Amino acid sequence: MLKGLKNSIYIFLLIAMSCSSSINNEKELLGWLGEPDHGFIKKTKANGFLLSMKYLPAEYLALNEMKKDNKTDMNDFQRYVDEFKNSKTFLLTISHDEETVNVSNYNVANLSEYGQRIRDLSFNIKEVLVLKTSSGKKYNPVLTTMENAYEIANKKSIYMVFSDDQKEILNSEQLDIVFQDTFLDTGISHFVFDSKKINNLPNLNF
Repeated sequence: MLKGLKNSIYIFLLIAMSCSSSINNEKELLGWLGEPDHGFIKKTKANGFLLSMKYLPAEYLALNEMKKDNKTDMNDFQRYVDEFKNSKTFLLTISHDEETVNVSNYNVANLSEYGQRIRDLSFNIKEVLVLKTSSGKKYNPVLTTMENAYEIANKKSIYMVFSDDQKEILNSEQLDIVFQDTFLDTGISHFVFDSKKINNLPNLNF
């Protein structure tokens, strides 16, 4: 009887803790987004390359914009959230096991090929990235941007934004980001996100 009561209290406390979960600062937010169990990040590995795809929620993007614009008012925060909530933004990060292997010049023989690689990473990558919804519809990103990280030679990060007028992407139960690699010999990678998870960010208390 007493044991059963203790178990019930324990379960109640777990439920209460989960219901009242919150994030108190930006460091906690980044840690939370990077925890695989929360469903915001997917990883795969091929040909020595680690490919990481992270979903960036509207709240995270809004905080970044507030910092850029030196805004502190919560009304501004909500305005930014409203701007981002009708699209889906992801960050693809590519790195290699060996620090000497450079993403920019892997299998590159000359300066001309190096220039083509940079163009592929900066502009042409939107042609080999596809978001597939639960109904089978496919969308290329409306925008891609490569992050400048010259100090990390063997690592590249590409932001991508997906959107559609019919809200198919927003209403899909799953989002499958397909990377059809044509320059690093990693083949075709799938990063499948559960919309219930990525739409369930804890409260931000900062």
